[in-house]
Amino acid sequence: MDAPCTFLALKHNIFVSTTTISHNLKEAGLTRKHLHKLATECDEVLHKDWKQSLCFHDDGSEFVCVDETSKNEHTYARRFGRAMSVEQAILSDVFVRGDRYSLVAAITVGGYIASAVVPGSLDSFDFYNFIAEDMVSCLFDCKQLGSSDVEKLPQMNPFPAERSVLVLDNCQIHHNEALVELVMSAGK
Repeated sequence: MDAPCTFLALKHNIFVSTTTISHNLKEAGLTRKHLHKLATECDEVLHKDWKQSLCFHDDGSEFVCVDETSKNEHTYARRFGRAMSVEQAILSDVFVRGDRYSLVAAITVGGYIASAVVPGSLDSFDFYNFIAEDMVSCLFDCKQLGSSDVEKLPQMNPFPAERSVLVLDNCQIHHNEALVELVMSAGK
């Protein structure tokens, strides 16, 4: 806030305090906020053209979000508690971790379309198999199994159809060239 005071004093020979400037800014309806950085290299016209070329549906039906989580006996253990300043905060809890399970699931605006649970931690091989078997390829038709309903396992579709954009986070097990090739080939 010292910079505006210095600027006004040097350039306009006006001497005001930072408090005065702060009050004037508030009265004008201006508040202090985090800055959102925009790249100076950004071409707004090209950015707008690119966004229009994506042709996303209004309901978000083209997005399939996949994520994983895990659970063991320590998953829900609290890490912080309250106690008097001279006392320790104590929590009685199990020290045995127990069995660990990992869950991976795919969700769309319509709900969950695929899920899998594996004992232990999910690795890149397990994640690739989940995408390959439950997301990309259609494995069977229930009529072949004697069911009267025709149900297919969820599958990805070529863009811009429904379920055509696979959304993943930056987890290390997602960094897999074979996975990228599988998804790209499914979009053809």
